[in-house]
Amino acid sequence: MEASRWFAPGDHPRVERQGQLWAVATPEGWRKVNPGDWILTDGTGNSWPMGDREFRYCYEPVEDRSPDL
Repeated sequence: MEASRWFAPGDHPRVERQGQLWAVATPEGWRKVNPGDWILTDGTGNSWPMGDREFRYCYEPVEDRSPDL
């Protein structure tokens, strides 16, 4: 699972303008994104937005675990 916080256009490639709103395509359809929301992307490439309060309740930060080259 990867997560990054969205504040403005250009912060995340999956966030797109949908009429007057910013949104991200999910397997269930488009979901509204608000500034400060987190965009989560799972291992299969599916993304969805989550509010900051819920995100901080459900997840905790981890260090980057990329292998040393």
